[in-house]
Amino acid sequence: MEDEEYKKLPPEEKVVHKLWKARVCGYEEVTKIFRQIDDEKSPEFSKYLGLVKKFVTDSNAMGQEKGLEATLAYIENYAHAGKTVSEVMTGIVMKCVAAPKTKTRELALQVTLMYIEIEKYEAVQEELIKGTEQKNPKIVAACIQALTTALHEFGIKIISPKSMIKRIGILFSDRDKGVRDEARLMVIELYKWMGPSLKNHLQSANLQAVQMTELEAEFAKIKNKKAVPLRYIRSQQPKQAKLVSETEDINGDDNEDEIENTPQEIDPYDLADPVDILSKLPKDFYEKLEAKKWQERKETLEALETLTKNPKLENGDYGDVVRALKKVVQKDSNVICVALAGRCIAGLASGLKKRFQTYSGVLILTLLEKFKEKKQNVVMAIREGIDATYLTTNLEAILEDVLESLNNKNPSVKSETSLFLARSFTKTQPSSVNKKLLKAVTGALTKNINESDPAVRETSAEALGTLMKLVGEKAIGPFLVELERDALKMAKIQEFYEKAEITVKVSSPKKSRPQTAPSKVTTKEDVPTKPVKKPSGSATVVRSKGSKSATKTSMKTVEKELDDGEVDSIVEALLSHSTISELTSPTWKTRLTSSEEILSTVQGMEAKSVPTQAVVKILMRKPGLKDTNFQVLKVKLDIIKYLAENSVVSTTTVDCCINDISEKFGDAKNGNIVIETVTAMAEATSLGHVSLAVLDFAFGQKSPKVQQEVLAWLSVALKEFGIAGVNVKALIDYCKKALASTNPGVRQASVTLLGTMYLYMGSALHVFFENEKPALRDQINAEFDKYEGETPPTPVRGAVARSSSSNSLDAVEDEGTAEQEPVNVQDLLPRVDISSQITDAVINELADKNWKVRIEALTKVSNILQEAKFIKPNISDLPQALATRLTDSNVKIAQTALNICQSIAKAMGPPSKQHIRTWFPGFLQNLGDSKAWMRTTALETIATFSEQCGYKEFFDGEMIGDALKSGSPTLRSELWNWLSEVLPKIPVKSVPKEELLICIPYLFSNLEDRNADVRKNAGEAILGLMIHTGYDSMAKQTEKLKPGSKTVVIAALEKARPNLPVKPLPKKVAPLEEKTVKGTRPVSTKQNAAKSKASIAPTKPQSTSNRKKEEDLDTSPLFVVNNLKHQRTIDESKLKVLKWNFTQPREEFVDLLRDQMAAANVNKTLAANMFHTDFRFHIKAIESLMEDLPEHSEALISNLDLILKWLTLRFFDTNPSVLLKGLEYLHLVFNMLIEKQYRMLENEGSCFIPYLVLKIGDPKDSVRNGVRALLKQISGVFPVSRLSVYVMEGVKSKNARQRAECLEVMGSMIEDYSITVCQPTPAACLKEVAKQISDRDNAVRNAALNCVVQAYNLVGDKVYKMVGNISDKDMSLLEERIKRASRRSVIPKAALSATVTEIQPSKNIIPVIDTVIDKTEDDQDLDEDEGLPVITLPPTVAQEPAKKEVQGPFKLESEFMNDLDKITPHFEKLPIMNIDTEFLKEEVKMPSFYDNKAKIMPLSPPKPVIANKYGVHHGLKTTDPEIMKIISLIGTKNLAISLQGLTQFCELMNNPNRIQSFTLYEEEFVNAIISLLKYLSLLDPASEPSVARIYRDLFRSMDSFYQKPHLGKQVSVGALKELTKQLVLLLVDGKLEKCGDIYVKAVNVTCVKVIEQSDHTAVLCALVKLITECISDENSPERQVDLVMKCLWKVIKLMPNWGEHVDYESVLLEVHQFLVKFPSKWWTQRPVDTPLRTIKTILHSIVKIKGANSMQLLSKISNPVESEIESYILRLLKSLKIAQAQDVPLQSQRKGISRANHNMLTDIFQKIGSKEDTKEGLNLLYDFMQQNPEADIEPFLSKSSKFFQDYIKSGLKDIETSRKIAKFCPSDILLHVKSDEEVDLTKTPEYFMERLNRWRQIWADLMAGKQVDHSTWPLPPTE
Repeated sequence: MEDEEYKKLPPEEKVVHKLWKARVCGYEEVTKIFRQIDDEKSPEFSKYLGLVKKFVTDSNAMGQEKGLEATLAYIENYAHAGKTVSEVMTGIVMKCVAAPKTKTRELALQVTLMYIEIEKYEAVQEELIKGTEQKNPKIVAACIQALTTALHEFGIKIISPKSMIKRIGILFSDRDKGVRDEARLMVIELYKWMGPSLKNHLQSANLQAVQMTELEAEFAKIKNKKAVPLRYIRSQQPKQAKLVSETEDINGDDNEDEIENTPQEIDPYDLADPVDILSKLPKDFYEKLEAKKWQERKETLEALETLTKNPKLENGDYGDVVRALKKVVQKDSNVICVALAGRCIAGLASGLKKRFQTYSGVLILTLLEKFKEKKQNVVMAIREGIDATYLTTNLEAILEDVLESLNNKNPSVKSETSLFLARSFTKTQPSSVNKKLLKAVTGALTKNINESDPAVRETSAEALGTLMKLVGEKAIGPFLVELERDALKMAKIQEFYEKAEITVKVSSPKKSRPQTAPSKVTTKEDVPTKPVKKPSGSATVVRSKGSKSATKTSMKTVEKELDDGEVDSIVEALLSHSTISELTSPTWKTRLTSSEEILSTVQGMEAKSVPTQAVVKILMRKPGLKDTNFQVLKVKLDIIKYLAENSVVSTTTVDCCINDISEKFGDAKNGNIVIETVTAMAEATSLGHVSLAVLDFAFGQKSPKVQQEVLAWLSVALKEFGIAGVNVKALIDYCKKALASTNPGVRQASVTLLGTMYLYMGSALHVFFENEKPALRDQINAEFDKYEGETPPTPVRGAVARSSSSNSLDAVEDEGTAEQEPVNVQDLLPRVDISSQITDAVINELADKNWKVRIEALTKVSNILQEAKFIKPNISDLPQALATRLTDSNVKIAQTALNICQSIAKAMGPPSKQHIRTWFPGFLQNLGDSKAWMRTTALETIATFSEQCGYKEFFDGEMIGDALKSGSPTLRSELWNWLSEVLPKIPVKSVPKEELLICIPYLFSNLEDRNADVRKNAGEAILGLMIHTGYDSMAKQTEKLKPGSKTVVIAALEKARPNLPVKPLPKKVAPLEEKTVKGTRPVSTKQNAAKSKASIAPTKPQSTSNRKKEEDLDTSPLFVVNNLKHQRTIDESKLKVLKWNFTQPREEFVDLLRDQMAAANVNKTLAANMFHTDFRFHIKAIESLMEDLPEHSEALISNLDLILKWLTLRFFDTNPSVLLKGLEYLHLVFNMLIEKQYRMLENEGSCFIPYLVLKIGDPKDSVRNGVRALLKQISGVFPVSRLSVYVMEGVKSKNARQRAECLEVMGSMIEDYSITVCQPTPAACLKEVAKQISDRDNAVRNAALNCVVQAYNLVGDKVYKMVGNISDKDMSLLEERIKRASRRSVIPKAALSATVTEIQPSKNIIPVIDTVIDKTEDDQDLDEDEGLPVITLPPTVAQEPAKKEVQGPFKLESEFMNDLDKITPHFEKLPIMNIDTEFLKEEVKMPSFYDNKAKIMPLSPPKPVIANKYGVHHGLKTTDPEIMKIISLIGTKNLAISLQGLTQFCELMNNPNRIQSFTLYEEEFVNAIISLLKYLSLLDPASEPSVARIYRDLFRSMDSFYQKPHLGKQVSVGALKELTKQLVLLLVDGKLEKCGDIYVKAVNVTCVKVIEQSDHTAVLCALVKLITECISDENSPERQVDLVMKCLWKVIKLMPNWGEHVDYESVLLEVHQFLVKFPSKWWTQRPVDTPLRTIKTILHSIVKIKGANSMQLLSKISNPVESEIESYILRLLKSLKIAQAQDVPLQSQRKGISRANHNMLTDIFQKIGSKEDTKEGLNLLYDFMQQNPEADIEPFLSKSSKFFQDYIKSGLKDIETSRKIAKFCPSDILLHVKSDEEVDLTKTPEYFMERLNRWRQIWADLMAGKQVDHSTWPLPPTE
């Protein structure tokens, strides 16, 4: 009995009990507990935190097994189980992995893998590696097995191979065979992941030859097998699941294996141990390198080469070695030494990787210049060296050196530099090649491709081709415009483009499938097109294959200039000879008349077909624009202006006339038209070209008036066009000329222009005018001051304006066309090359031992920089020499060196960033100097470099990490201070995250440093690091800290976490909301202008006491305007945070709300009061909210969900004062929301209304009254249909008072808003209400009865059906209550206001803004994002009193109305016609194949008689007055009445009894919708909110109409065409975009449903008619044509599924009419022929569907021979080989045949089998297949032999051929061809040749003595 007492103990005591049975029982109990706990952070887990380690080391075998199971459950379910990893894994290694029981070992392995899964893999691997060092071989083998399994499961990215590789040699030499076997399996698994790179490590492990042989054999077996991880750690699992789902969505299942099987490569460099080679260099290394004997130099270099062959080199100062090697390459006369030096450089670069970047800038130019050497071994070595060096740097850093080498005089240098570029491009990420770099490189290569040396041309083409492969043709296209004129060079580039292979792994986002059909399918990507010639004789324009912008650029630049003869021939085709000759008439009136005729002629032509250059050249003929008559001049300028604005104008055309036009700038009468013309020309081409031409002319003549006007025009033009594309350098030069003018007007105009340029260029513009006279300089500065602080205006003209004004649907097409680029002033500055002044003597002086010599050398360098002012990037060996002086023992020298570095940064500009890697360690060392002035100088230098170059280069090469690791306290303090200031300013992801992660361990240790300044500044730097690395990354690294340190660090992290900037929302195409800005920080407005600086940008923390006071006295606004509410909604919908749903508020919900308020920058004092434990602080918080409400309403709306959530927490408080105060505040809030016409979001409603409904059952009347009033207010800002759902949930409550109140509210809502508020359906809602009639509580019963009575007043007796089956007692109560209630027609208040007056914007009508509404049953076909808003009737905010019944003379007579209701319409019975059907009983006679009529007229299957399918239903039909009334309401031009009609139509669609009869009214309904759409198109939804509601209900009506499968089939072609046109025009106008994306999506969904659900033939015909109409109308926008084409593409995709359900003859008739109106020749004159190709695609689809029968579908075309369709179908049949390969169309789609057809086929095949009736049977079979193409005869053929099958197929083919011949042969020939031996017309010469060959084969077999089967003999030629 005593043994059983342990069962009474709690589980935590059982698991440590001394009895093993008790422990086993405890283990089993805790295992169940662990698996049942839902909360992974439950405190129940923490009880066992110190006990788990004993679970795995239980002395009893059974107990150990159960303990392992409990441990596994614990690790799997507890969030903080990782804390136990070290202790538990030690026990597992020592006690479990080598246990005798198999299950124990398996459980130990599962626990090990589970620890890895919860991301404790490093600790697990460490313990397992320790286990391999044990003496017990079983433990060693088991640990190796665990490591192998972990590697197999999780992969090489989780399980690091480095520690395993180090143990290979030891394990393979172990005495135990089991250990060696497990080690061999581990190596094999490593090889699966690492591949051949593992073999290098095996060689260093010194394995025996036998072992290597065995391993090689095993490696050969798995050579091509790629290992993939089978399990993922917790952080990877969501990403992997998302990746798999995205892969399936985008690429389908076929691509899944490809993604999963992507090998995870590992760099062997990461596994290698670094080797210190600097200490191994010979002592006399540098002396021997300068020895006179080349053999000594060679030996020294060979020794260095041996050292550099180590795969990884230890970091150190390699500056001296690199300088020595550079000197050898540059000056050594021995080629062997030079080659060795090149290989040494390659070894150093490969061994140091990115750490070699410091020295790469010094070497690149030297290596490139050495390519002049002709010895091949030298060239190869230099190639090896420069290629390895490039991998340590980037293209931008070496750009200047490369460009200089490309311009070298030596062709070998040019050639090898091009080859180097080609090789470099294959190893470069495309994203690193920016536009500026691309322009510079392509410009130099384009120049070299025209060199005389063939090698230079070849290599330049190779470099350009490789670059094209890297960045794409679209990107490089604009820079190759000049080369496109040379086809040979472009072909060469294209050849190399196709050969090039980019070896670097390009990281690019996955592309989803395009949703629209492509206009053209190509098999080769990016194939260059041929030059396109403009029609109508205009000059040839070479178009680039790149982007649209490239096309425009080419049009501006490369137009061929026409000579006089070509101009005459072109213009004579347009103008009469007299008009041309009159242009030169001496009489001005004649010239005026001629000019006006030209203007009218040009205006009458199609704009793009006008030969612009020819017309302009005709106008320029003498007198041209020098005409003395101002009227003639004006007309000519008008012509040029018209052409520039409407036609295609090139720069060549501009050059023809710009000088003469510029001369007229000073014209008094025509000056304005001159300015307009020049502006139009600038917009047609580019402002850069036109402005330069105008300035050239203006300053090439002497008229100051012209100069002044030109400068004034340019000043205005810059603001309109922007400065992009303008030659700023030339502009500045002309301004300098103007400033030197004697005319004050010209000088003033120049100053004004400079002020405009200052807007774009900033203060850098001062530099160019420093040498001007003081007075003039003051005038310029005064002009600059006017624009100080202003931002440049948005361009309104030119390419930038066009791209920025494009709407969202067309944005993809305009992508990348023109982007406003800031002017880089650094590119304009005149720079001096000082490399020649930095001589070896200066460098040697800088390294002199005498400090005086060193400081003199620094002074020389400083003087050189001051004289040069701006320098080129090449400064020779100065960087390395200066780096040494930065750490000079003489402080003055070090300071001077810092100042020189600062001067270099300013003089060199951005290119100086290549030297940061060299100098920054020196800067940091000076930052730790004990002298304050040295630290200040160092900080100033760093600031100068960051201003010029940015911050990226500072965070490279672990320079900051090394300084923090070994720096003094002063250095660490200053460095943390610098980081705390800099990191928050740097954009996220602009610096390498890995560099910052290295700093985190040093940060944690410095938080506990002994030095107070270090601790303080390290604490300040936490926020900056957290912004870039994230809180999770930093928190993860705390797990390695000691418990005491971890507490301190976690506290510091938590303190900084609330100050993290808010992440911006993903970009959406939506209308911008006022007063809110998307971004990381709130924008200062009137509401938040007083916000404290601490919440905007991090500042230096003050002392603790000061911080406390600041928090206590927080005077910032309570809330700030932000857009975080949308992000919170998204996070909650995606379950990133807890959903606000609980029965009692738990602690995690309070914490969540507190965090969200902190992130939203809620006032700290307010937040402290809100979450205080004392209710008095809650009242204080509410009072402060009430005071703040009137002034900061917008800020409150931005944070409304947070306030509502906090008030729901207060609903659960017991203090009534807080509750009443909260209800009072809510009353004020909702009044404000109603005034603002705000619409509550679904997220806001769902987190508040359910808890408000709970309080409606409160015992206090004051609370209940307040809640009722609030619910009425909420109905004004929240959809009533959604509100009713929450109220109905309250009806299900156990609280009787709550049930009664909710029923009262429901009755009131039904009375006010009609029965439609009942959701999901009125019937379901009333059934729930009717259940309450039988409630025990009297108040509930009365409320339920009253609610049903309200419904009865609206729907009448239908209510009895809606309430469902209720008891007789309840039914009698209901009937009695209905009788007592006087029946009256109740019109809902909202509906009444809609029907009496037109809907106008007012306070009572709330616009729908960002409302999220659940889908109804009718909207199940729509996705959540694409669904239409559910109808919510217009809510009435202020409850109006009931309308009194009208009395007096205008009162309706009720008796008369009742009499009217009793009148029933009388319908005449239609007479039925008697039709004679006897002819149907007659036998159908099939014509024989040999019947001459059959030969002349080929048989075609009969077509069914189709009733008037596509027209309006004519004839008599029974009319339904109610349906006709609804349709007439919809079509009216009164919005209120239309709204009523749409509402009634939706109710009609929900009535299944009425839907069937609606098929007769489809045409009328669609016409009514069309009429309504036409009327709505005249209204603006933005100014009239009612229009948006009408659109919403209209789309919902269309959706419900097309959701019924049988509706939509009877709509005519004309109605469908007009409906589609109106829907397309909605998208073209873009009015609905102002209402939100949901409306645009609704239009798209409606279009798709119209296409899918309407009659297929009608849709096809309608769309073809519509595109014909759009193209015919010249005023129709291009986008309308594009959208109609997209509809046709949708139809084309669906056509294969429609099959025989389409009347293809009607479709082909419409296509024929399209081609008649717009033949193929017409399209050759159009810039785009996509509509024609779309129509041809329809023909292609028809031919694919109908096959050879397509030619029989042309019967409706009057003369098919003359139609383009017939020839096109014939070409398609020939290309698809349908006539030969497809005997029966669509065999794969044939269905089973009927019984009658089966019997017929049986008889036919019996005849074919009979010798006498074979031909007749074949003819019958052919006729049968023509009439029944869907019939499948394969079952009949499969039973026969192959010879018989071939015979039947051959016979059918012969019959088809004979009938074709009969079709085209004259009948008289066929009638008279008779003889004793009938001629078979189907036998061709090939047939007889085949027969002859077969006879020859038979004869040969007989002669050879072989047996011949007589059945295989050819048939006789005649019967």
